[in-house]
Amino acid sequence: MADEMPTLVQGELFSPEQAEGTTRGYRGTVAAKVASITYRQLDYWARKRIVEPSIKASHGSGSRRLYSFKDVVILAVLKRLLDAGVNLVNATSTVAYLERRTVGQLEHVTVVCDGDQVTECSGADQVFGLMQSGRAVFAISVGAIWHRMDLELQTCDHVDLTTGQLTPGLPEQPIDELTAMRLRQRLEHQHEQRQRAA
Repeated sequence: MADEMPTLVQGELFSPEQAEGTTRGYRGTVAAKVASITYRQLDYWARKRIVEPSIKASHGSGSRRLYSFKDVVILAVLKRLLDAGVNLVNATSTVAYLERRTVGQLEHVTVVCDGDQVTECSGADQVFGLMQSGRAVFAISVGAIWHRMDLELQTCDHVDLTTGQLTPGLPEQPIDELTAMRLRQRLEHQHEQRQRAA
């Protein structure tokens, strides 16, 4: 019937970041700094479509890219893979794999590489099995990078996606051990709330 309302699929209404509850975007300078890469490297990876900003791509001179938390984690993983000698083809296939995972899933992922092939492991048994193959392998805990990025990005400026306003991060250096402990407790509490909401 012509008067019927069309059926909408949630994926058509929200971007993956909105569907995951993303409320912060990070400018390229922040993403590069936290992932420990140069802005030039970040720009190259975006132009070559290796890691593109999922919130807002650059559209010519003067426009600013906006990266999500997940993007920053993937940037840091890619840098770690390349630093460890993984070739760009395998590193890029790892990026493609990680991009298909949710932020919550990335918190529990470990990737194992023998220099040529990259494999995801979700448990110690899988890592141990690969190590018993006799090949020289190394593992990268995406979860550990996830937590480091989560902590470091707390001190960085971000764009609030609900208001579009630039919001300053927390002070970079806690004043004392008590302040550092309170910050850790606050981050753990936020993490628990995200897990309950998922």
